[in-house]
Amino acid sequence: MLIRQILPELFLIRLDQPTLSGFSNFIGSWLYKGKSTLLVDCGPASTTTVLIEAIKSLGVKRPDALLLTHIHLDHAGGAGDFVKKMGKMPVVCHEKGIPHLAEPSRLWDGSVKTLKETALAYGPMTPLDTALLKDAASFAEFGVEAIPTPGHAPHHVSYKVGDILFAGEAAGVCLTLPDDGFYLRPATPPRFFMETSLKSLEKILNTPHKMLCYGHFGATLDGKKRAGAHKEQLKAWLETIRRTKDLGRKTGEDLLQGCLDRLLESDPFLAAFANLPMAVRAREKFFLENSIRGFLEYLESRA
Repeated sequence: MLIRQILPELFLIRLDQPTLSGFSNFIGSWLYKGKSTLLVDCGPASTTTVLIEAIKSLGVKRPDALLLTHIHLDHAGGAGDFVKKMGKMPVVCHEKGIPHLAEPSRLWDGSVKTLKETALAYGPMTPLDTALLKDAASFAEFGVEAIPTPGHAPHHVSYKVGDILFAGEAAGVCLTLPDDGFYLRPATPPRFFMETSLKSLEKILNTPHKMLCYGHFGATLDGKKRAGAHKEQLKAWLETIRRTKDLGRKTGEDLLQGCLDRLLESDPFLAAFANLPMAVRAREKFFLENSIRGFLEYLESRA
């Protein structure tokens, strides 16, 4: 189903990427229909039409505001197109993201350089009118509480609306499995700062909420437990990658592959990796390796 109702007022809209193998049930947009109507993340430009059709099918003419957890293409790439087609509304993000949404050429060029074919499949960004762009730190309308949660990106913001906490990628990537278990991994691409990420997880743990909503993918009523598990996961990854790095100096082992192998062997939250569909494993391998690069760069900087 394209639209999944999680709560009476909360809907998860799937934004599958048909041209990218393994990118189903991975990118989503959250629609909150309470006293106000809010959209949290709009996905890439490639699925803007799908998103608008889904929103209209739920009886929404135009959201009161678009809340962006961060400005990466898979979360905010379609913001300009979305507002152009749906009508003017406040677009809320971290202050660091505002210049890039107003003039996205540098962000687009950097995304293509890093993500290559994936960025091209997401599609380029349309500039937004600066008058619509609002700094999350000072945005206090519609009962929205913005919580700075840098780590995955320096411009990452989580949002609390009522008892719901929209955490983007601050609490990692969490996929629900068919047996109701879950697969959990860090989202720590370079540049990664361990202390910053841990402080952001502390904010999530200390923010009262009943439901935690992930950018990738779905929601849980065990938000504090899973955020706590992710905090310990980051610490375990750091030690595993540190040991593998030290061992690699002695043996000449391929460092990236060695780290990936040891993490897949030792991390219980990655146990389901081997049972994921082949296309999903390929996608996850790409992102796992990128997260490992973040840890390796962090260790190099501290050395």
